[in-house]
Amino acid sequence: MGTAIKRRDFPAVIKQARQGVFVLAPKVTVPIAAPVLNIGLLLGERMYKVKADGSSSSITKELDAILGEKYRDITLENTDILFSPEYGLDVIKLLLQLGRNQRFYLPWPGNVDGEMLTYSEPGKFDYKEYNIKDYVDTYIVLR
Repeated sequence: MGTAIKRRDFPAVIKQARQGVFVLAPKVTVPIAAPVLNIGLLLGERMYKVKADGSSSSITKELDAILGEKYRDITLENTDILFSPEYGLDVIKLLLQLGRNQRFYLPWPGNVDGEMLTYSEPGKFDYKEYNIKDYVDTYIVLR
């Protein structure tokens, strides 16, 4: 079950968490040094190459190749592509599945209200809600 934590509690939580997704509320920065991956750029390039080659590949497979296992901690930026309705992804669940012994830091591209995360706005085609309690090894880092 996911939980919300304060930024000041982050050092204690990170010592215990071998893996997981740390969702950063707006205006919260990553409190440790972690390489930054521009997911939109990297994934867009890979998906374009796959289509140009006439091959078929899933976004999940391509994202897995990007994230790899080289780094234990990774900050993800420009992640809007993952929320595209055409892919039908549960972004948090996907990151948990791909994060084998890794910790991902995801600056949330939407609103954070307690334990609820929203992407986009109600009534829009790409609107999505996430209840952090539905996910294991997931933390919302609040100010």
